Amino acid sequence: MARRQKNQSEKKRRELTRAELLHLWMVSGGICTFEGCNKRLVANTDGKLTNVGIIAHIIGHKGPRYEFAQQYGFTDDTLEDVRNLMLMCYDHSKLIDDDHTKEQFPPDKLFEMKANHEAWVRSWTDEKRKSLAIVHKRLGPPMATIPQLEQTPNIILQAVENQDEFNDFSPEGWAEGKDDNKKLYKKFVECIKKGEYEVAEVFALSPIPLLIHLGILLSDTIPFTIYQYERDSELWVSKLPEGQMLEPINPSMQLSIGNSKQLVVAIAISGVITQEDVENIASEADQLIINIENPHVKRILYRDQVKEVQKIFKEKTEELIRRNGYKKIHLLYSGPAGLAIELGRSINPNMWPEVLIYQFNYRAEPRYSFALSV
Repeated sequence: MARRQKNQSEKKRRELTRAELLHLWMVSGGICTFEGCNKRLVANTDGKLTNVGIIAHIIGHKGPRYEFAQQYGFTDDTLEDVRNLMLMCYDHSKLIDDDHTKEQFPPDKLFEMKANHEAWVRSWTDEKRKSLAIVHKRLGPPMATIPQLEQTPNIILQAVENQDEFNDFSPEGWAEGKDDNKKLYKKFVECIKKGEYEVAEVFALSPIPLLIHLGILLSDTIPFTIYQYERDSELWVSKLPEGQMLEPINPSMQLSIGNSKQLVVAIAISGVITQEDVENIASEADQLIINIENPHVKRILYRDQVKEVQKIFKEKTEELIRRNGYKKIHLLYSGPAGLAIELGRSINPNMWPEVLIYQFNYRAEPRYSFALSV
């Protein structure tokens, strides 16, 4: 966070602890504390986050309102207490201290402003959980802003992200993509350890193999909400909007089981996966095909529908693993990004054999080519 530069003649000020910095961020809700200003204090430029908050003193060091320090029980050593600090945008931090306007902002007014803002934040944070966003958008340009959703019941306080466009579909490119996922996951774990996050929210629009791999990495240490991008409305969605009826998808399975030690699992949501697609991967392998009614490219599955498909995939595949002792599983998937992550979260590397994941390219022959294994 930005701090005002101190005058060279001033006594060196005490540095705020990390806990104090987090406290200021939490009690302000990441929003400027000045009355009537709703500016969020994290800017996103080309996918890069910048903290634009200013820590402003109500009673300053040898500056605005310093003459009131003793009246309000402060000394030079206690002016850095969080009760004397407000998190503000740059414009309002200047306004309260400027020679032409500072007289309009006596301590009483600023202390009242701080108290009212923090009470307002508590009124909605008491009912909401603190959330960490994971942004994995490696198709197309980065998002200009981190999504702010009416859908989410949580407060997104921080984000870890990878928005570098992925366009190297060679074996080396996929290997680098896996490494990038591991680095992102490491940042996620570090944030979880440092912050008091209760949930995580994932915004994903990337090549399917990378999303399945990311799902495998994500643990169940905290609950996740996985969002999908709906291109027509340009919104990130998870649960069905109120007032709409959930369209039944009626998932079905087809099994073809022989004596193979390999299993091809094909999940068709956005388009048809043909028998030729499956046999081009492993012609002698056993097959588990999961379809839904009316697959199409704009298909969005809401949370309950995602769980329905995920449950079939996990339970049936694990049953077949136990029964037939497969050495390899080949996974073909045509569907939305959110379900891809949930499929990955269903795969337990300690209990499953090697899983080979394939990338789809309509113009290629064959249409599915090996990308990465886990």
